Amino acid sequence: MQSIINRLGFIAVLMTTVAAFDLHATEADDTSLGQSQTAQKNKQVSQQVSSESEAVIKNISQANELIDSQGLSAKDSQAVSALLNQLHESAAAADWTTYFSLYHPQAVFIGTDKSERWDMLEFERYAKPTQGWRYDVKSRHLLQIDDTIVFDEQLYSPEYGISRGTGALVQTVDGWKIAQYHLSFPIPNDKAKRITSLIMQ
Repeated sequence: MQSIINRLGFIAVLMTTVAAFDLHATEADDTSLGQSQTAQKNKQVSQQVSSESEAVIKNISQANELIDSQGLSAKDSQAVSALLNQLHESAAAADWTTYFSLYHPQAVFIGTDKSERWDMLEFERYAKPTQGWRYDVKSRHLLQIDDTIVFDEQLYSPEYGISRGTGALVQTVDGWKIAQYHLSFPIPNDKAKRITSLIMQ
């Protein structure tokens, strides 16, 4: 009888030891799995951040390639480009307070129609009842001559396609301001006679 009890006791101890070993092994596996999953997640986040960073760098590089600047300091080039970008953004948002703050008070806007040569009061009367207009910048050239910067930029309008903006900025006590902006639709040479004949009708 004593022998059976001793054997049962030994078996119980053995089972307890095996159960404890299995529990420890399971915990180790869970920890290892958790660490593996965490490492995989961190790797994915790292790859995503890296990919997003590359996209931002690529966009910045592309934006810099769009701008050809001659005679301007890097500071003025950035300031003028930011001003012209803000001009298009505020027009698209119909934010007329911001839009007209970018012009010199004596500025002139020349539109696409032959009748559209407006001072700022006339242009405001035209613009404010509208919902704005959208022109996306495709390229831009800046040239500084003394205290004046002249520019031309190629634009894209969802409504009209390729367009062109040209103009001039002057230095004021409040920084650079637009003195003139002229919006036009470039006509390909091979279509010029057909288009101008329509205009003459």
